[in-house]
Amino acid sequence: MLFAFCAVFVVLFPAGAVWAWRQSGKRGLALLTVAAVSTLVAMALIGASAGGGNRLVLTRGYAHTATQALLFSGLALILPLIASAMSVWATAPRLRPNLVYAIALATALAGTVVGTLVATYALWLQ
Repeated sequence: MLFAFCAVFVVLFPAGAVWAWRQSGKRGLALLTVAAVSTLVAMALIGASAGGGNRLVLTRGYAHTATQALLFSGLALILPLIASAMSVWATAPRLRPNLVYAIALATALAGTVVGTLVATYALWLQ
């Protein structure tokens, strides 16, 4: 379930970013990015709670699990989405929309892979 959620966010956000750029330029892209980041932060905080189904809260406490959830989601999802939005911002005025989408998707996928590896390593060190 979590993998499907992440895959949908990583694949659909670049398409939404290109659409937002074409409809309203920088402002639309910024609003979509803020909405996506806010949603991911809220989902990470909900997922770190006992009500969200996290059993580690009982032994480690909410502060620890929320910090770890934000670290992982920040590195694995949030930063790649911001990088994808920045690639749309940088390439959209110069290239066709289908090329902009391909570049944004590649940026999001590469960022997700690298961010997941870094987050896994960082969480393993603790």
